[in-house]
Amino acid sequence: MFFKQKWNVLLLGTLLSINLFGQDTISCDHSCHCLRNLTPAGVMISHVHPKKEWMLSYRYMQMNNSTLISGNNPIDEMDVFNDYIMSSSKMNMQMHMLMGMYGFSERFTGMLMLHYNQTSMGMTMVPTMSHDHSMPGMEMTNNADMTMLTSGFGDIKLHLLYGIVKNTSSQLILGLGGSIPTGSIQMKGLSNDMLYPNERFAYMMQMGSGSFELLPSLTYIKQSNGFAYSFQGSSVMRLNTNNIGYRLGNEYYLNVWGAYNWWNNFSSSIRFEGKLIDVIQGYDKTIYRFNEPSANTINYGLKSISTLVGLSYQFPKGFFENVKLNFEYGFPIYQYVDGIQNKSKNSLIGSISYSF
Repeated sequence: MFFKQKWNVLLLGTLLSINLFGQDTISCDHSCHCLRNLTPAGVMISHVHPKKEWMLSYRYMQMNNSTLISGNNPIDEMDVFNDYIMSSSKMNMQMHMLMGMYGFSERFTGMLMLHYNQTSMGMTMVPTMSHDHSMPGMEMTNNADMTMLTSGFGDIKLHLLYGIVKNTSSQLILGLGGSIPTGSIQMKGLSNDMLYPNERFAYMMQMGSGSFELLPSLTYIKQSNGFAYSFQGSSVMRLNTNNIGYRLGNEYYLNVWGAYNWWNNFSSSIRFEGKLIDVIQGYDKTIYRFNEPSANTINYGLKSISTLVGLSYQFPKGFFENVKLNFEYGFPIYQYVDGIQNKSKNSLIGSISYSF
């Protein structure tokens, strides 16, 4: 309930902020760069740009998941085999993202994000079946382990940001975006795949949602004397059931971070991210739900809180002026999953951006 109620709190904060700061609307110019130099690597929205300013960035994200849990408790692999043919031993997700931002005016900024995703899932077969189901071409070991792999371009995301408050020390930003379902939801196994021969992989192995999405956000950031802090609420609202017959769960995020510039444009940050993901509505009728846990829609949905620590460096002058390097490492401090899922282990985020 905390995550779903946050929008009421954020709306109240917006009204208070407009009242308190609405008179202080000194426009940022290119010299102040609108506080962006202290933003952690994993934060997508933290400022609106001055008119006619561009920012281009590349971001790499890797999320590593380990053994299975149910709720917040470890689950023995043999218990998984009571219901499923195979068990997921680990999962790795990588994303390469190109992002462009442009200041249409002193208060309006547009943002475009393109993604390329890679997902791998390690699988283990029921031990008693391992000797009878080996097939030519399958990547399996003597322990009946195999790996499912998918990769491709994800959904395209567009945002329009409006600076309700924008001055030399703070910004309050209302964001409204949308996602176009360009990512494939037709990723299939090869003809010799043991679980998905010429059939669609499970939901999390797909590249997109197949649904149009609404992406609202509200961000407040304050900077003073080399210190910055921010509060941000955002969500992913799936608007329709895709053409296969399911709709991924809505997602809700709450980010709080602080950063400090220590020396010569070197800064460090700490960030806390709360996440709530709803369960899947509907299902893919072609998937046998007892293949493995991710094939069953009851094994989706989670609540988690993560902490991330980061380092940043912004080149002050010379050939690399206005180039910024960012790095973040994070891990969960609380997670509760619906059904059976792989436990989140850690995440790595790196980015490089250039403003002109």
